[in-house]
Amino acid sequence: MKAILLQLLALLLPVLGYAQSYQTKNDTAFPVTKHNFHYVGDDQPLSDADFSGVDSTGKPVSVLIPSRRPPLVIAEPHPIEVAESERAYTDGKLDYAASVVAEAASQEPADPSVLYHYARALYRGEDTRDQSYPVYRRLIALLDAYGRENEYTVTVYLPFWEAYFKLATLQLDRQQWAAASYNLSRAAAALQNMPDLFADNSLLREQLLQYQTECFANLHRTDLCRYFGKRTLRFFPKNRYVGRYLAALPPPQRHRATRTR
Repeated sequence: MKAILLQLLALLLPVLGYAQSYQTKNDTAFPVTKHNFHYVGDDQPLSDADFSGVDSTGKPVSVLIPSRRPPLVIAEPHPIEVAESERAYTDGKLDYAASVVAEAASQEPADPSVLYHYARALYRGEDTRDQSYPVYRRLIALLDAYGRENEYTVTVYLPFWEAYFKLATLQLDRQQWAAASYNLSRAAAALQNMPDLFADNSLLREQLLQYQTECFANLHRTDLCRYFGKRTLRFFPKNRYVGRYLAALPPPQRHRATRTR
């Protein structure tokens, strides 16, 4: 019986380790199961014509080429409401910016641009930040469906990069560490595909890195907490946010070299 249990454990350990493993690249950390990446430069659903190949497992993959600069977010079928919300948001009239798209945002299915403008106005409102959480979740769920997100695929709609980041901050508030880390990675991936925009958002990049450090500290992933903490300090040496997380880590293990005679 003991031998059988040991055999089962030996079979399960690779599976468990695989499920909890991440691959890091620059400012992102995605689960290792994610090996397809869809970067979409508009707000439209992917079609079968967007897929013209298969991966090593035989699953269809897209061959989308991301835009360096995403197009203006198309607001159909509510361009007037979205334009008015945009103007009010720019002028700091946040309550009005939310109100002009509130009715359109209640429709099913709502246009992604409507949800985006409604959510960001709520997010910045003095007493409405928490109200933006279900709206951002609904927006990202819609984009995930449009982009055929699944356990093997990361979908990033470039014009909505800010929504991934803001949803992540709301998930941090709720201690949803794994979900927050995933959306931080999607925001970082979007920015890395738009180098001009990325260069203009150094403060945002610092926040992406420091919040990833916090996520992996709470996920008890010492290696990734250290990776993002050190990366934060490498590019932002004056950062004080990650210090407490790095200080709480055990010292890195030193592997002794095997002596040969």
